[in-house]
Amino acid sequence: MRYIFEHIEQFSQGKLLLLSGPRQVGKSTLAKSWLADKSGVYLNWDVNLDRARIINQDFLEAAGPKAIIFDELHKNRRWKSYLKGLYDAHSSEFKSGELKALVTGSAKLDIFQRGGDSLLGRYEHLRLHPFTVGELTHQKLVPPPRDWLNPGKQRPDASVWDRLERMTGFPEPYTRNEIPFLNRWSARRRSLLVREDLRDISDVKLLSSVEELALLLPERVGSLLSHQSLSVDLRVAFETIRHWISLLEQLYFLFQVRPYSAKISRSIHKARKVYLWDWSEVADPAVRFENMVASHLLKSVHAWSDVGLGEYDLLFWRNKDQAEVDFVVTLKRKPVALFECKMSDSKPSSELLKLSRQLGDLPCVQLLRHCPKDIRQGNCLVTQADRYLANLV
Repeated sequence: MRYIFEHIEQFSQGKLLLLSGPRQVGKSTLAKSWLADKSGVYLNWDVNLDRARIINQDFLEAAGPKAIIFDELHKNRRWKSYLKGLYDAHSSEFKSGELKALVTGSAKLDIFQRGGDSLLGRYEHLRLHPFTVGELTHQKLVPPPRDWLNPGKQRPDASVWDRLERMTGFPEPYTRNEIPFLNRWSARRRSLLVREDLRDISDVKLLSSVEELALLLPERVGSLLSHQSLSVDLRVAFETIRHWISLLEQLYFLFQVRPYSAKISRSIHKARKVYLWDWSEVADPAVRFENMVASHLLKSVHAWSDVGLGEYDLLFWRNKDQAEVDFVVTLKRKPVALFECKMSDSKPSSELLKLSRQLGDLPCVQLLRHCPKDIRQGNCLVTQADRYLANLV
């Protein structure tokens, strides 16, 4: 069972529950598992008959279901108003627990917060991520470490990281464990995101150019993203690239990591680093490793934030001299741990140690692809990535 399963039941009490995540990450399967022991109905907006039932709301006739799953409802351009009206019309049933609704989607379901009609007070939101070494080791949502230099004693099977690195963390290719299938799956997923999902949530006409952008991004993973460089390569305006990047982020093709700054306004305007949800598209082994670590840490900070364990975020640090630390985990905008990725260098990064001292001897961890034995140097831990990350979500 997936790591957030128990929280679905908890968060669907009295509220609409929005479950978002990348295409083919397992949202529908998880939702149907939740529905299995309930009197309910599954409705998919992509199915014509289901779409008619959603519009007409005939599923609420007579005794009605106790639980409803709306799959891909965000493709209805008025989905926010629809859910708001449904909740308000049946608020007493929702609040009493007689009626529950789970809404899934592969485009970000939290973007309504920027729009006009808000669902404030009517919803909870959970994000589902691909498999990680932590989930595959213990299959549960664990809280943040009390001691970032000693997160736990979980030890993963030696083959788990290798398989994740080779096959990505999406359930179907990971389970099949066949490179030809992964290649077909990855190309098909990228095409569907651009050719269908992007069309459903936007009015972008140059779909072939957006697909070209998606093909260029793996080479820019882990680096500061230059919109100007991409605009030159694709021969479109700077603002157009910016808009397309935002859309690809909403569709969970990529995620961006902002720079850490004591002043929030500075970090908002500085260049960001980009990573892919499907790290198998990244060819360079060192960059793919960094992408995997970013994905593992992002999954943890999202999970902890979603279930109310704190306002966590994932950032990176870079100064004017181009010195950089790969990742900074923050709690309520204050750094709590630093992370650096290396393939095999067991000597702690000088930038990592320096930033740690500047921030008051903050715990810092250097994660290696291969590290036979942990090395502890003051408040810095050098360890193998899978051993450490197996103790997170």
